[in-house]
Amino acid sequence: MKKMKVLLATLCCAFFVITASAYAAPATEIYFARHGETVGNVTHHHTHENDRTFSEKGLKQVADLTQKLDALRFDYIIVSPKYRTLNTIFPYLKKHNLKAEVWPELEECCWQTKTSRLSSFNLQRGDTIRLEPKMRRYFMFPDDQAQRRFAAKNYGDGLLQMFKAVQLIRKRFAGTGKRILIVSHYHIGSRLMETLQKLEPDGRYKLSNGKISHLIEKDDGSYHLLDINQ
Repeated sequence: MKKMKVLLATLCCAFFVITASAYAAPATEIYFARHGETVGNVTHHHTHENDRTFSEKGLKQVADLTQKLDALRFDYIIVSPKYRTLNTIFPYLKKHNLKAEVWPELEECCWQTKTSRLSSFNLQRGDTIRLEPKMRRYFMFPDDQAQRRFAAKNYGDGLLQMFKAVQLIRKRFAGTGKRILIVSHYHIGSRLMETLQKLEPDGRYKLSNGKISHLIEKDDGSYHLLDINQ
């Protein structure tokens, strides 16, 4: 009788372990790619034209990134509305006849000094985002509100914009087991990755143009960084 009770207890424990494993939320994977190098990145003279024009090295980075992404398949692709990010992923979308979502929350921010961190966080919407006719087939907005970019005026506003991006990622993709590609920028990219890992968003990661970083969701909803600048 005693042996029978031990056997039953063992079987019950095994059942609950297997059941818990079977119903554990699948882990979401996030791939983060920084845009190709621009003339602005090279010269540090960030005019409108320089920031939307790829350098020769940047053009090669976009081609190399497109080829590297061929080995992967994504459930969702989300991208900053900046011209340089749209054009970084555009060749891949055309090649595979895919669509990406444009998220104004992913636009570059947080490059200002941290002295403005204690701003009022009065983040407002700004200009309407306009896509070139050739791009409209390959990019979409998740809703009407997303067609207007944010007007982050200081570091604090930028942090709030980044937190909104993290909130959206968690709301849309947490525990779904989906594979997500994000195409964005240097400053927001590091802080986004840090916040997803529940780290202080201080910009510790030096993200390289045209390179991919890879994170995977953990059981507690945070993320673990698997690779950086690959």
